[in-house]
Amino acid sequence: MLKLLALLMAFGQSQPPIRILNPTNPNPMPSDARMMQFDDPKGASWRVFAVDSHPGGPIAIVQVGEIRQHNPPSSWSVHVASRGSMPLASVSLAAAVVDVSGQIKATQPLPAIKNLKPGQVQRREILIRTTVIAPTDRVVFFLNELKSELGDFAAVDSEVAGLIKNVADRLPVP
Repeated sequence: MLKLLALLMAFGQSQPPIRILNPTNPNPMPSDARMMQFDDPKGASWRVFAVDSHPGGPIAIVQVGEIRQHNPPSSWSVHVASRGSMPLASVSLAAAVVDVSGQIKATQPLPAIKNLKPGQVQRREILIRTTVIAPTDRVVFFLNELKSELGDFAAVDSEVAGLIKNVADRLPVP
């Protein structure tokens, strides 16, 4: 009798509610499926993000972040990974400071990464010294220059500015 009662109670339990996505919601949350369609690196937010200035190239920016200090200003970090099959002789990244409207205020290069092996991840930190960063400014990382056995690449300023503007519009300042 007791087993029968337990069995009936088990069948009577309801399942948790199934969440239905509202495709007309103008304010999607970061966990919303529509927000997962972009290939942003880990740690990207409206404050710090990266753009792929060499799509399909042998370099990927896999993580970005703000390193808060007790005394301002913050420093910034970027993790870059080699997704090529051959070592890369030299990889140069740059950090751009972007205002609320998506316009570049200043650009500062990071020290070059030498002899990046296939699959290797390197971390770099930078303290922005070229301009004062306002509370609504953002920091954007991008591939500036690449030298390898397969060929060389140098970012074009106008193309990078367009990429930054597109991503800045997608990640508005709160």
